[in-house]
Amino acid sequence: MHRRQLLAAAAALPVTAWAQPGWPSRPIRLIVPFPPGGPNDLVARLYAQPLSAMLGQPVVIENRPGAGGVLGVDAVAKAPPDGHTLVLTSSGALVIIPHVTATMPYRVPQDLTPVSIVTLVPEALVAAPGLGVTDLAGLLALARRPGTRLAIGTAGAAGISHLAAEMLRLQTGMELTVVPYRGGAPAVTDLLGGQIQLLFADLPVVLAHLRSGALHALALASTARSPLLPDLPTTSEAGLPEILADNWYSLLGPAGLPGAIVERLSAALKAASEMPAVRDGLREQGAAAHWTSPDAFAATIVTESARWRRTAEAAGIRID
Repeated sequence: MHRRQLLAAAAALPVTAWAQPGWPSRPIRLIVPFPPGGPNDLVARLYAQPLSAMLGQPVVIENRPGAGGVLGVDAVAKAPPDGHTLVLTSSGALVIIPHVTATMPYRVPQDLTPVSIVTLVPEALVAAPGLGVTDLAGLLALARRPGTRLAIGTAGAAGISHLAAEMLRLQTGMELTVVPYRGGAPAVTDLLGGQIQLLFADLPVVLAHLRSGALHALALASTARSPLLPDLPTTSEAGLPEILADNWYSLLGPAGLPGAIVERLSAALKAASEMPAVRDGLREQGAAAHWTSPDAFAATIVTESARWRRTAEAAGIRID
């Protein structure tokens, strides 16, 4: 998107969104708690350019990977609440990891200020063609055969794909061996090679293989179908409405962030989420631009945290 278009979008924001004089007074550090080049980094960079134009200061990406996003989120939780240090993180560091470890360095939501969810990424359940199933009903029929035990990979221990796999096992009674990998890429490699039979992963991780026919998509663990795979039913349509695993990316600041800054950030994020450059860039990756009010986001944290806590406890998942 050209700078002229970005400035025009900024000018169209409500006057109340610009009510915090003097902020930002210097570049904004946007911490990404994962390595460069990954999904979290891509989302942050798509939003950084329009935010820079609308806020009048550079938004500088700072990658701080480690501990499933915890290190980067912790850096923001301990930063001054002046609006110059923010974090754009996936949901795991907010609503999953706090329930599988006793050594969290911050509290959610007490040590953070929620601003908005910015992107939704559904989890897809996929299978190798050699398994001989093309939908969830076929998988369940296969799993009911005596002596059948299948291996399902996930993109990491105690992450959203791991808990989605455990949710599938718990709610269907399938005999599943859950195999956490260090990222989605090695899990896909083993699925293609036949070392595992199933995989739960972010849709962008497997999209190219689904389009080529190298893998079969069985269901999308979301409330709505993806426009990129309109023929792929959701888990709810397949009769398993409790298996929901929308990964989401969100923007937060330290606790005590002034309300006027939160309001301005919220308005800027809403405008950015409606820009073609952002929406199209995310859609190409199998993700969807999104926006929620700060209050709605805070409520989402509470409900999602409770849901994933129940799953983690039922599956006995700990990473201590």
